[in-house]
Amino acid sequence: MQFSRTKAQIAQNRESLTIQPKEQIGIGQKSKIMIENYLGGQYFFTIDDVLLHNNTFYICESKHSKNALLPSSDDIKDGLLKLMLYNNIDSLQGHTNFTVVLRLTSSILQGGIKLPNNNIESFLQNNAFTKKQNKLLQDLNAEAKANNFAVWINNDV
Repeated sequence: MQFSRTKAQIAQNRESLTIQPKEQIGIGQKSKIMIENYLGGQYFFTIDDVLLHNNTFYICESKHSKNALLPSSDDIKDGLLKLMLYNNIDSLQGHTNFTVVLRLTSSILQGGIKLPNNNIESFLQNNAFTKKQNKLLQDLNAEAKANNFAVWINNDV
């Protein structure tokens, strides 16, 4: 168990120092987090963006696309998986109020939106999304509402 934890920490350190070509980090800072469960399991993750704004600590998983309106479906699914994990954290050392966010950015997307949002239609109409992308965004909006997390598309705090 200790060998596995040491390897996980080494991987976490490596990831925290690496900026992937598709990452567009800039609203906060990359940070390391260790999640411990009630059974004593320890899990090491690197968070793309963390920031403190108006006494709320934001834990952001960020995905970027340079040449498309949205990051790939697989990137978004990866981000959602991490958000589901982060959303189940019951306490964060040093912070009483925190929110998890999936931050999606694109170099060619027009405008931005925060999900969940009851007026997503105007955002969809202002961009040349495919039917598949429209459905993805509608589903993402429903997912954010149902699971109590935020999705910032070309947006920040």
